[in-house]
Amino acid sequence: CLSRGLGDVYKRQTHHSTHHKVSNQKQTLSTRCITRAFSHDPRYKQMDMLDGIFPGSIIVMDSGDEKSAAHWGELMSKTSMEKGSKGAIIHGGIRDTEEIIKHEFPVFACYHSPLTAVYRYNIIDFNNPIIIGEVKINPGDYVFGDIDGVICIPKEIIDDVINQAEEVKEKEDIVRDELSAGKNIRDLFEKYRVF
Repeated sequence: CLSRGLGDVYKRQTHHSTHHKVSNQKQTLSTRCITRAFSHDPRYKQMDMLDGIFPGSIIVMDSGDEKSAAHWGELMSKTSMEKGSKGAIIHGGIRDTEEIIKHEFPVFACYHSPLTAVYRYNIIDFNNPIIIGEVKINPGDYVFGDIDGVICIPKEIIDDVINQAEEVKEKEDIVRDELSAGKNIRDLFEKYRVF
């Protein structure tokens, strides 16, 4: 699994959170991201944000201090999907989860809520850097998400991180095969330095 390799290689500036759960556990996503920052909403600004989505993008959204409402739902997912987005990472809540799963649109979020976010937060801006936890995420950075969580990788180092993650994955594949053949994990660790 490439996510293990990414997490092993890229430790410092990665935003990894077990709080961001995929809406459907069989989905993964990986590509460049666009970022969104939110707080209290008129819906027209939300539509402006949706208008800015481009093919291949992943929306990364921070809901700020608002932690009770759903900041993403089925219609935002459908709009994003139709514009070619590959998924969304919501540092906040989502709703309409069954419909999102039917669309097979990967959405990672901190929690589920039936409450609308309209009038509970405003869109501050979009396609600008945001900070989630201690990690700064810039438009154009890359994200990878699966059942284990989400990793954000700065675009400047993506090639190096992917190459190192592939090396880790190759070593883990060898160790897995050798464990099946009865080899000792300590000996394998000393030889391949993965565990």
